[in-house]
Amino acid sequence: MRYLTSFIAILLFSPILWAQFPEFRYYEIGHTDQMFLGQSSLIDLDGDKDLDLILGASGSTIWWFEYKDADQWEMHFLGDDALTDRGGTTMDVDGDGLEDQISGGSWYKNPGSKHDTWERFENGGIYAYDNLSCDFDNDGVEELVSLSLQDGLYVYFVGDKPDKKWKKIKLDDGVPGGISPNGLGDIDLDGDMDIVRSDTWYENVDGTGKKWKEHRTLAYVDYLGAFARSARIFVADMDEDGDMDVVMCEANNPESRLVWQENKDSKGLNWYMHPIATETEQDMHSLCVADFDNDGDLDVFTGGGPMTSELYKRSFIYENVEGTGVKWEAHEILFKTENTDAVAADVDGDGDIDICGKTWKDDTVYYLRNMLMENR
Repeated sequence: MRYLTSFIAILLFSPILWAQFPEFRYYEIGHTDQMFLGQSSLIDLDGDKDLDLILGASGSTIWWFEYKDADQWEMHFLGDDALTDRGGTTMDVDGDGLEDQISGGSWYKNPGSKHDTWERFENGGIYAYDNLSCDFDNDGVEELVSLSLQDGLYVYFVGDKPDKKWKKIKLDDGVPGGISPNGLGDIDLDGDMDIVRSDTWYENVDGTGKKWKEHRTLAYVDYLGAFARSARIFVADMDEDGDMDVVMCEANNPESRLVWQENKDSKGLNWYMHPIATETEQDMHSLCVADFDNDGDLDVFTGGGPMTSELYKRSFIYENVEGTGVKWEAHEILFKTENTDAVAADVDGDGDIDICGKTWKDDTVYYLRNMLMENR
């Protein structure tokens, strides 16, 4: 009996039992009655320890969806007249400890209660395709990064009067999307945050966010057509060597490719390209990098965008099989459903990473629940 008990214990706690990739279960969050949804964020807006979803329609309305259960989300109006294309992010604009919503040239003050109205302000920012927020000068206050093809790439500083126009610095001309969802990281390991765009990274030269140097050392985005150099970008340490690498996929492309670029010299001057998926027939307009199977390394979610060339839109998690970023296995987790600008985090607080997504050509919002912890 002692040996049988020991054998059962070995089976129960053996990682071999949990080697199968997790199931993702689809739940419909709701409908917005407006198409062309962007501005995706996952954040705990009501302080209940789970994550809520913010998104908005191009140039129009913003909502937040309150998580109550996997199949129960409550839709709240956040604001209107968003001066943005699809870019949006959250940051504490006024220093009150609450995350506010920034949507291109407009921002909305978090009232601190889900029953109160978000007050709208204009910041003088561009009508953005991508927005990110980051504290570039390490003063405890975040700055706004905005990108559009028409206007260019800018950094905005809030200043003492956030209800007035914010000071801005132009870094470069524009591309049709190329810094979201996470084109931020300390590429040269000098202690401050840099910006990565689809074909260039920008060095935060003196740690103030006011002086930048271009490094056109990155490769691999489509350079043809109306959406030349359009990509989704995610900065992360893919090979666990202590420096920041770059995961990127072509976006607005009927047959996108997905790679990660290894930061070979830890300075961002010498890169080596590792393919993840090169023949997809999918428009990869989402990019989430996370440990979806809880095995200690980073996997990649993407696929299923509106310009997909295949008859059916498909979305995949590419499993980092050996943890080195060299061998990848595709797991299809979404079929016949469009997927743009998805966001990933532990929505329900159960210890695994979930995904929230939306369509572009209609108004459907959905939740892909990671069932890893439930099925263990």
